[in-house]
Amino acid sequence: MAVESIGTIYSVNIPGLTDSADIQNAFKAYHYGAYTSIATTAGIGSGGLAYWLKEIESDIALLEARPSSGGDATSSAPVAGDFTPSGIPDGYIWVDLDGSMTSSVIGATAIYNNNAPTSNITSGVIWVDKDASTSTTGNPFIPAAIIAAKGDLLAGVSNDTVTVLTVGSNGQYLKADSSTTSGLAWSDPGDLTAVSAGTGITVTNGAGPIPSVAIDTATVVDLNTAQTLTNKTFSFSSNTVTTTLAQLNTAVSDADVASIAGSETLTNKTLTSPTINNATLAGVTKVEEIIEAAAVTSFSATGTIIHNVMDQGSVVYYTSAASANWILNVTGSASTSLNNLMTTGQSLTIANLVTNGAGAARYMTSIEIDGSSVTSATKWQNATAPTAGNTSSIDIYSITAMKVANTSTVASAFTVFAAQTRFA
Repeated sequence: MAVESIGTIYSVNIPGLTDSADIQNAFKAYHYGAYTSIATTAGIGSGGLAYWLKEIESDIALLEARPSSGGDATSSAPVAGDFTPSGIPDGYIWVDLDGSMTSSVIGATAIYNNNAPTSNITSGVIWVDKDASTSTTGNPFIPAAIIAAKGDLLAGVSNDTVTVLTVGSNGQYLKADSSTTSGLAWSDPGDLTAVSAGTGITVTNGAGPIPSVAIDTATVVDLNTAQTLTNKTFSFSSNTVTTTLAQLNTAVSDADVASIAGSETLTNKTLTSPTINNATLAGVTKVEEIIEAAAVTSFSATGTIIHNVMDQGSVVYYTSAASANWILNVTGSASTSLNNLMTTGQSLTIANLVTNGAGAARYMTSIEIDGSSVTSATKWQNATAPTAGNTSSIDIYSITAMKVANTSTVASAFTVFAAQTRFA
């Protein structure tokens, strides 16, 4: 005996058309899906009304197991196993209570109200301000309604506390001011609080944040006003006066003070490091007036010898025997190049007196000016540069540097004339 299904929407069994008529078996097949009686729902198979009733019952149980509020406020996050069937439902809301949940938890997980709640408050409660009209005290955000006018600023009063600083007047600027509630203040242009006026200086409000400072020329010396200076001492950082001395109006005769324009005779005067331009020595009557200073050193010529004409003068005598061939580098001083010291049309003549011993005879191999080689611009006496020195002698190297062009390229700026002469 076999059963067969009728219907295409839901499968329901009846006795097979070839089976003998048996009303009891017919009910079993129709209800349980087979000719056998079923003692528990676990044995119900597909093909009977009991099967479809079981499916409906299971679906109802699943729906009843879902959370009715759409969310919970608990001390731990939900996991999939907390739900039947397993899985967190879509739209479920969980509010973490951080383990401090009490019996006073309010029913809703969120409150949409004009005012902040004051009772039944517990950790995890969410409040949404309905019209943003509540003050910032205790408010988790700053509502736009706190700003009342264009240019208003929010400034900190203390930790977690703000206030509104209203906008200042046109042209004012903002500055720090610890005496105010906000720690800030609007100030007028030309604020004088940070400026101290000294003698002869007047401070007034200016057109901007910086005050206007004026100098009283009746008290303070300037460069553009003719003034009379009494009992003043002039101190110059150099010996070259580049500004124009229009007039030194003092009652002093030319016999006592040397003028710049006059022809003066200086007797027993000492000039310390003077700068003399276009000077002419005329009417020299004493030999000490034309004696030239020379540098005498026990240095042994070797490597690169630097001759600073402003420090050493034009003649340098090396009394110890040269220990190796050397290069001569001619400069103005340690801080002034010869190229900057001289102008086109000027010349400089120097002499190096170098001692050679009885052994190897050393000699000058090349000449530099300001550290740059001028070999291509050097013309040697008899058209031949020296290739050796003279033993047991003093070789004098006479060098004349003529500046022929105003250029930073030293080899193009100078023509050098050189000669080696033996003295024994």
